[in-house]
Amino acid sequence: MALTEVEFELPAGQFELMGYPHLRQGQSLVLQLETGVLLPDPAAETWYAVATEPMPERFVRVGRAQYAFAGQIEETEIIQHDGAETATLIVRCGEMPLRVFCAPQEDGRLPYGTWETRYLAGYGRVYGMVEEDLSTGPGRQIGATIWSFRRLVLSPGDPLFGEWHESAELLPVPYTHDRICVAARVHRQAI
Repeated sequence: MALTEVEFELPAGQFELMGYPHLRQGQSLVLQLETGVLLPDPAAETWYAVATEPMPERFVRVGRAQYAFAGQIEETEIIQHDGAETATLIVRCGEMPLRVFCAPQEDGRLPYGTWETRYLAGYGRVYGMVEEDLSTGPGRQIGATIWSFRRLVLSPGDPLFGEWHESAELLPVPYTHDRICVAARVHRQAI
């Protein structure tokens, strides 16, 4: 049976926190997969919807580090600030535990049922976080082996501006403007 592959963006700030290591194919990482902030509006670029009825667990790559996902909410932290609610959730999307950041509706409240045991579906970019910031709510880590890197050159004035480049390694230099996508194979979880 093939290992599950996941592609995630490695944010420039995260790579800096890691100390700009030389990463290469075959190297293991322990990381957390998370979304950016999602809106409760299917017309938004990145969105989520809450359901009370069970739905099949899904984690489907639909673009570079972009996923359509669905699963059961396993853990929730709701924060109220200035009259608005936000939530950090752990959603079990098949083999993937995904940390999801939920923004409120226009009235400042989260959709009804944004808590454990309910179900969530959504769409958004997935980021890999290796250096954990414990102030951002609940989290679940996975083990993965790096398979390859894709770098989108966005450095102003670079003659390769706007081009994707694939390699088996990531050099230890800052990628201030460029976008880095990592393809990795998820380790099997021990029972």
